Amino acid sequence: MAILKSVFYVIVVLTFIILGLVFSFRNQPLVNVDLLFVEIGFLSIGFWLIASLLLGVFLGLFLAFPKRLSQALKIRILSKKITANASSPPPARVKIESSKGQ
Repeated sequence: MAILKSVFYVIVVLTFIILGLVFSFRNQPLVNVDLLFVEIGFLSIGFWLIASLLLGVFLGLFLAFPKRLSQALKIRILSKKITANASSPPPARVKIESSKGQ
């Protein structure tokens, strides 16, 4: 099953690489990007679109990382508590008698 998963992953990655190359070849006109203080030379529109997409993906992953890290730590702590509670014997049940009717 692990081999099938890795083969599927490789196929998906190769598909996206091929689609990215086709996209960049279809968008060949050169554009000059002028940022606030820096002017970047002439590169193709396809390059800038793919670069901005990748920048957004990595920025999103970077910003989501602290939340995922804290969730993983909480899961680890709770898992340890569950295993500790499962290994300890259950509490003894005490029968309490009512004194109302007597």
